[in-house]
Amino acid sequence: MPHKGKRKGDGNSNDSRLEFTLEKVIDSGKGEDRLEFVIILDPRRYERRMVDGVKGYFDKCTNIFISEDALRLIFDEMIKQPIQDVDYETSKTDLYSSIMESQTRVKKILDNSLRFDSTIAPSEKYLERHINMKMDVIVLYVDIVDSTGMSMHLPADRLANLIKAFMQEMSYLIAAYHGYVLKYAGDSVIAFFPVGNDAGKACTRAVNCARAMLNITRYAINQVLKEYGYPELRIKIGIDLGENQIVRLGGTLDLLGYTMSITAKIVELAKPWQIVVGKWVYDTLPDHFKQSFKELRLSREVWNYRDSKEGKYYNLYVLRESRGKEREWKIRLV
Repeated sequence: MPHKGKRKGDGNSNDSRLEFTLEKVIDSGKGEDRLEFVIILDPRRYERRMVDGVKGYFDKCTNIFISEDALRLIFDEMIKQPIQDVDYETSKTDLYSSIMESQTRVKKILDNSLRFDSTIAPSEKYLERHINMKMDVIVLYVDIVDSTGMSMHLPADRLANLIKAFMQEMSYLIAAYHGYVLKYAGDSVIAFFPVGNDAGKACTRAVNCARAMLNITRYAINQVLKEYGYPELRIKIGIDLGENQIVRLGGTLDLLGYTMSITAKIVELAKPWQIVVGKWVYDTLPDHFKQSFKELRLSREVWNYRDSKEGKYYNLYVLRESRGKEREWKIRLV
């Protein structure tokens, strides 16, 4: 949602304090409150610049320019949801740092100076340990919207680099949220998240992974693609939970089950920049997280799938903006 915040320090580039304020009206569930976040950038690292008529800030450490509008949206998401680091056992990192790191990797791929890392999420080892077993997993599909159109306008080598950069960054996020890449299918990445002993926690991780995918695509991948003259990506995500069997098909380990099939159908219904989840995911989420979703109303001609256990109509839910509590935070970047 666009911010109507006041901007402080909008003078010339010699301002000693690079500061602006985000103001936002939110619904905490007990009525509307107002948040105010004061963002203070360290002038030793950042300087205000105008690039192609766009106001923004130049990071002198990473040599990356980021527009003020994008920075406002980044901080909005950073406040709501830190992104977990790939070293997920020991650390988390904020959205800003994740975007900077992602942009660096994407640039290297587009410059043909970085090999695709296919070992980020070692799903083969996990699947091998559970071969022929039935188990509950969360399945996530993330698709590029209108990749066919891009293929008509991009040379094959540039299209390959674009797809490779996208799959690389999605794979990092999947690993960060305790997931595994099952396969790369054309313009899609298919992942799974073992449920373990806490389905609610696992579903929350999967949904937060999807949220991170939207943010990294918008503010990291697309920023670099524009710089390199590529078309920007739009993505959509479908998620569902259920029992699947691990099987070997030829020389490849795979998951088979109703959940795999229905998740593929769910992502087809999602619009660009949407995360759509099945009822089993929604029902398993903590109550406070459910407030971030609304039911997706569809005609029976468009969606008429049934619950595989009870045979009832299977509801879908779409993620909307999450909410928070009133507070004033000061964030200083150094």
